[in-house]
Amino acid sequence: MTTNTILTIDDDKDINSLISVMLKKHGMNVVTCSDIKDFFQKVVEVKPNLCLVDLNLGDYEGFGFGIISSIRKKIGNDMIIIVMSRRSSRADINRALEAGANDYIQKPLDENILVSKLNVFLNTKSSDTKFPQRAVPSDTGECYFEVPMNITSLNENQIFLYSSSYIAKGSLVSLHSEFFKGYKFGVQSVTLDRELGGYILEIHINNNDHQHILPEIRRLMLLSSPIED
Repeated sequence: MTTNTILTIDDDKDINSLISVMLKKHGMNVVTCSDIKDFFQKVVEVKPNLCLVDLNLGDYEGFGFGIISSIRKKIGNDMIIIVMSRRSSRADINRALEAGANDYIQKPLDENILVSKLNVFLNTKSSDTKFPQRAVPSDTGECYFEVPMNITSLNENQIFLYSSSYIAKGSLVSLHSEFFKGYKFGVQSVTLDRELGGYILEIHINNNDHQHILPEIRRLMLLSSPIED
């Protein structure tokens, strides 16, 4: 049985020690770093299955965002990245996801939550499990893949979709449904929904590009409107 290797970066050595103790109890190999140069060197040498990245390192608030972006540019989309932070604002979570993180965990770390999150991502890398993130080629050619999504709400300006897969802001989405088939929409924002265990995508309706579907949208809104007594 292959042991999963977790690479962490946190400038607090006590946190690194705590994570190491927590995860080794669950049969994981842990490599810890406290500075960025050492971290990227270990990424290449150790080839970890997953990285835990502290959002704030030293005196640089939010420096972890840059680390996430660098990993995605240098390593690609296959590396699993979970961000750690004491901050819990929705803006920070969304920014981390948009930078390329797979998930977000708040400090102080809860062992059960941390291990559960790691197991979810690491187990999905096995051959008999489909990982909910699709790695997209980094070249300039176009690529297409199908992802199950559900419409949660809509109005004349926006459509909100639920997806178990993370789809980056700026991606083009084509909906295979009776009303929207053949039209493409740009993803404007992505929000992690912890209760549903997936992501809420916001796509905008452009009056110029989507003018022919506006009557159908209005009809759907009328059909779904609550009936007042």
